[in-house]
Amino acid sequence: MPPEAAQMYPDCRFTAAGLGLREMSDAGYSGVIDAVAERAATLAAAGARAVSLMGTSLSFFRGPEFNARLIETIAACSGVPVATMTQSVIDALQALGMARVAVLTAYRDDVNQMLEDYLSSAGVAIVGLRSLGIRQIAEVKDLGPKRLLSEARTLWEDAEDADGILISCGGLRMAGVGDPLRRHTGVPVVSSAEAGIWGAVRLLDPDLAGPAETVFKAPKGQDLHI
Repeated sequence: MPPEAAQMYPDCRFTAAGLGLREMSDAGYSGVIDAVAERAATLAAAGARAVSLMGTSLSFFRGPEFNARLIETIAACSGVPVATMTQSVIDALQALGMARVAVLTAYRDDVNQMLEDYLSSAGVAIVGLRSLGIRQIAEVKDLGPKRLLSEARTLWEDAEDADGILISCGGLRMAGVGDPLRRHTGVPVVSSAEAGIWGAVRLLDPDLAGPAETVFKAPKGQDLHI
């Protein structure tokens, strides 16, 4: 499980079933997407009361209609409430009124374009983009918080009139990144990892999950310097 799960909701119990995705590309996603419903059914049979597909690009790569069908398919196979990471990201952006976002991604150009198309369909415009240009999933794990903070701060300095920051890729770890970045910029920061966990918990208990403002904004009065 992403470490953000226990950090954000220590009283919840999380479990995971892997898909074996090796690369962030259309071919990589297509090679594992058909196994999602089966994995979800396995989790539900083991006692899971809700299921979230924790892969942003894995759920946006074929567009919003496919994502909607994917949720329906997973729910039918598992018999429990379902979310995808992409839907949770969109829910967070809309709840926060983030219509213009500066975006940091792990992806290469082809996947960045898929993301831009999806966000556009949801009424969200990218006004600044910084990409790490990664294809292989294994490389994402090597990125530490210092690098991510540096990239995100540079992104924000170059962004024009953005409502906040989106960090897209469920494999980018946000420990030591999200809260310092929120304090530094003073704007909401929505990350795939945190949004995916938040969306999963919302399926069971919206009050426990908390409002988007609490999860993705820095508390008022915090020092905006890091």
